[in-house]
Amino acid sequence: MEYSQVVELEEKLLEILRQEYSFYQSLYLLFDKQRDNLRFERDQKLIDLYDEIEKAEKRIADSEDKIAKLRSANRKIFNLAATSPEVKKLVTSIATLLKKNLALIKENEEFAKNKRHRIEEELEQVKRMYNAMAYKKAEKGAKVFDGRS
Repeated sequence: MEYSQVVELEEKLLEILRQEYSFYQSLYLLFDKQRDNLRFERDQKLIDLYDEIEKAEKRIADSEDKIAKLRSANRKIFNLAATSPEVKKLVTSIATLLKKNLALIKENEEFAKNKRHRIEEELEQVKRMYNAMAYKKAEKGAKVFDGRS
């Protein structure tokens, strides 16, 4: 095992991790946009964001594959390269971003659930009003028919 192999793999790993860090930063901004669109009821923009989020899911899977391939190529060299302080720093930064992303996702999900619940309650009220109006209309029609008007 040569030192140059470790350095080479470390550089590849750092390049991938820098890309990942940038990606997770943009993902955070995407989730932040999603939160704003949820709060300000910009439903059409939400649909576009969900498309972008689906693309991001595929991107995450691709990234995981890249790292797995690097690791499987030579575990010993990979493990040595991964112990680099710069690699550890980037991994820690990415982990922090992931935690922030997950917290924002949870907040967005909670807001969306509350919004759905509110809409379902409003629909139920509309149904009750419709049924009450239909009952009154039927009752009025029955009075006229019975000759009680």
